[in-house]
Amino acid sequence: MLRSSTALSSPVNPRQLLSAGPVQDTGAQLLQGPRSLPARGFSPVDSFESGVINRRQPLPQEFQTAAPAPQASGSGVPSANDKRPAGDTRSAADIVNDTPVLKSLGRQKDIKFEQLCKQTGIDPKLDLKDAKQNPDAVYRLAKVLEFIDSAKAATGGERSNKVQGGQGDGNIEGITKSGDARHGTEAGMVKDFAEKGYSFLGEHQLPTTKDTHVKADGSNKDNFQWFAGEAGKALWFLPGVSNVLTGVGNSEGGFKGVLEGAATGYLNTLKGVAEGVVGSITKGRANPASILFGGAMGALGSTEAAPQPVKDIANLF
Repeated sequence: MLRSSTALSSPVNPRQLLSAGPVQDTGAQLLQGPRSLPARGFSPVDSFESGVINRRQPLPQEFQTAAPAPQASGSGVPSANDKRPAGDTRSAADIVNDTPVLKSLGRQKDIKFEQLCKQTGIDPKLDLKDAKQNPDAVYRLAKVLEFIDSAKAATGGERSNKVQGGQGDGNIEGITKSGDARHGTEAGMVKDFAEKGYSFLGEHQLPTTKDTHVKADGSNKDNFQWFAGEAGKALWFLPGVSNVLTGVGNSEGGFKGVLEGAATGYLNTLKGVAEGVVGSITKGRANPASILFGGAMGALGSTEAAPQPVKDIANLF
């Protein structure tokens, strides 16, 4: 006789077992305790498990290291210890060909080529492209010349007509027809480096100068440009004439440069006149006398060679 507490076993259908899903290990669940469901948006793999750090969790700030910022090629003040960067296997000839400012460097007396060689370790008895020439020494000279060629103006401003994207135009300017290097120009900086060495290289800008033959961008004025510029300064009270002459003095030189400089000065005068006329009308003085006066004041205020106090007063009208 069967006891009442003993359950009779009934035949098990295999299909029912398969449809019921995986068999749960109830004993293991009781030992482990209840598990919380993973937060929305995270897969079970991302949830914390015993002894395992969530692989998507960022490291604490103190353990994070910032990657070093890439350094610009040729950046920084050149030094006597400069060498070709790792992986740079160029020969001396390759470096010369890759450096326009070195390739076009003249041999005028104030360039002082032999002293440049001494400062950088180049053998002056050999051609720069000679296979026996020290490539690292040629590299040092190239870096010095590029540093000077890309210098800012003496005021610290940009020389946008000479330097683009941190690179100079590949031409050392400031040499006179007699071979002299004017102070305050690129050629003057090359001369100073040849005489004083790396200690001269500091601020990445042209030295200040009182030489009236040197333009604001550090290039050299020929005698005609110099005369025009000085005349423009003397005739500042004649805005149109002064601006045209000043434009010629600040031009790139040559016939085309002179025409472009004169045109720039003339257009600046017209712009000043127009602004003065518009200003007189908007201020309620729309009569012939006030319009003429406003145009004259506008032209005077736009005169580059006029003293600054005069321009400030003219711009008040």
